[in-house]
Amino acid sequence: MRNLCQQLLLLIAAINCALASTDASYDLQAKTFIEQSSERYYKFYNQIAAETYTANNEEDFEALYSKLTNVKRIADELVRISREASGFDVSKVQNETLKLALKELRSVGDLFVLGEEYFSSVQMNLAALQKLSTDKDIEPYMGGAKQPNEDDSPLAYYPDIQKIVQHSSDADELKYYWETWRDKNQIWASVNFYTIVEAYRKAAGILEMPVHELWYRYDSQEMLQQMEQVMQELKPAYEQLHAFVRQELHKKYGAEVVNAQGPIPDHLFQQVLEQAWETDSIIESYFPRRELPQYDDFVRQLSAKALVNESERFFTSLGFQPLSAEFHKDQLKEPNEDRPDDDCRPSLFDLTPHVYMMYCEKVSFRKLMQYHAQMGRVYYAEQKKQLPSYYFKAYNLEYPVGEAVVLSASSPTHLTSRGLAKSEQFPEKALTNRLFRMGIHTILNIPLFYVHTRVMHDLLNGTVDMDTVNKHYWKLMELHAGIEPPTDRAEGAIDFPYKFYVNIEQNYQTKKFISEILGYQFYRALCEKSNHRGLLHNCDFYGNYAVGNSLKAMMSLGSTKPWKQVVSEILPKNTGLSSLALLEYYQPIVNWLNTNNQQTKVKIGWNASSKKIV
Repeated sequence: MRNLCQQLLLLIAAINCALASTDASYDLQAKTFIEQSSERYYKFYNQIAAETYTANNEEDFEALYSKLTNVKRIADELVRISREASGFDVSKVQNETLKLALKELRSVGDLFVLGEEYFSSVQMNLAALQKLSTDKDIEPYMGGAKQPNEDDSPLAYYPDIQKIVQHSSDADELKYYWETWRDKNQIWASVNFYTIVEAYRKAAGILEMPVHELWYRYDSQEMLQQMEQVMQELKPAYEQLHAFVRQELHKKYGAEVVNAQGPIPDHLFQQVLEQAWETDSIIESYFPRRELPQYDDFVRQLSAKALVNESERFFTSLGFQPLSAEFHKDQLKEPNEDRPDDDCRPSLFDLTPHVYMMYCEKVSFRKLMQYHAQMGRVYYAEQKKQLPSYYFKAYNLEYPVGEAVVLSASSPTHLTSRGLAKSEQFPEKALTNRLFRMGIHTILNIPLFYVHTRVMHDLLNGTVDMDTVNKHYWKLMELHAGIEPPTDRAEGAIDFPYKFYVNIEQNYQTKKFISEILGYQFYRALCEKSNHRGLLHNCDFYGNYAVGNSLKAMMSLGSTKPWKQVVSEILPKNTGLSSLALLEYYQPIVNWLNTNNQQTKVKIGWNASSKKIV
């Protein structure tokens, strides 16, 4: 009997040994695949970047078709990686890191898993949504009577109508363009947008992953809860600013246009946002535009490339290495000097460590700040270049890093110390003036980013459908932003603004929300690291190696750890998203608003909208 027991124990041990050997062999097989797939991923996306980066408007059809054919071929390779990763039984994999890598590699095919449908339909729909804002198909107000030389040529929303909104004080004109653009694009907007929503659902099904995971690329439910917490923290300050804005619009346009106790009509709310830095701003009588420093004068003598170099210098001052000569020669695209685009924005491809960047010929202070933000992405990619592809996407933290750097680089302290504002004085009223205009642009936009995120979230999970989404949209707009449409809305209307569709496939609205909120959190923490004393909005951490070390520590992690742990390299006591740093930055304005609103006895908050939305 004893011999039998010993034999059974030996047999069990042998079986366990065999199973362990099998598990080890399976892990080794997975590890080999993962390493090879990471290299393939980088190779393929570098090829896509090269095709995109070298494209230009002068290329003939054959050249562009060749590029498209190459991209299709590369897309097929990425889909192959996804399918091969899905072929592994994760339950047989013992190593947790390998499990995570396989999970990430399953999704690299992204919308490419839709195959030819992606190129023949989804890409067409994305392009169509972008063109909604650039097609010149809107007849000018009053037949062009208010246009220069009474020009009656059709207009595009961007940049034509946007420029009108930046300067017009005619409520009827603004209402006309608000309604006409939406009425003109109602059908195309709904069809193309619905196709994108369905594409994500279908792709998630093919990849066998939750649709929100594909859309957000992190724990969507947790992040949405944190965004809701931010909205609650921000609400008292937002309501004070909302009350002031509504009262100024009410004084300007009268009770028939703006109800002093109701939501703000959207066409006038957009006017306030677009005119934040203009002489027509609603704060002009309190803080005149002429009393602001002439920021463009600070860079007038610099070239476009000098602006890029200045943004790089900010990072080298923190202890980062200068960008390579190869980057400046082969990956930094100079503008087309024969055809400068006044409205262009710098663009970047940073899905791999081999970053490409394009910049604009136009020289302005705004461009300088945009380059500081983009350079944050360049250096982020540089710091995590040693990571495999499945850890390379870093929860979009490149954007709040860029935001924090812009806040520092735009501060009066920085502009003075860098010699950009050589003889400029920054009296307290000028600082408040600047801060108020920044606050309008920032605080009033955050609820819009949130509402746009919620709309996509609820469409993707089926809480609403295309028949009910417009009513849902306005319910959220009224609840969170105190905004209503300028008129009753008919059945079938789709009233999203053109900004809703910009880079929609990249979940741009959520990125903007997190970038704004977390950017101020990073900024405050880095200012504390640099031992800043005084008001937060005048902090500059340029030249501080301790700040640079904190940034490097976070950047180098990529997504090797959960996002809260990654962020804790800069925010040691991090509990998630919070608007408290932003509120501290704008506290002087909030104080001013509280005092002003008490004196004028305006209503804080808003009554329900009287507009009918079917």
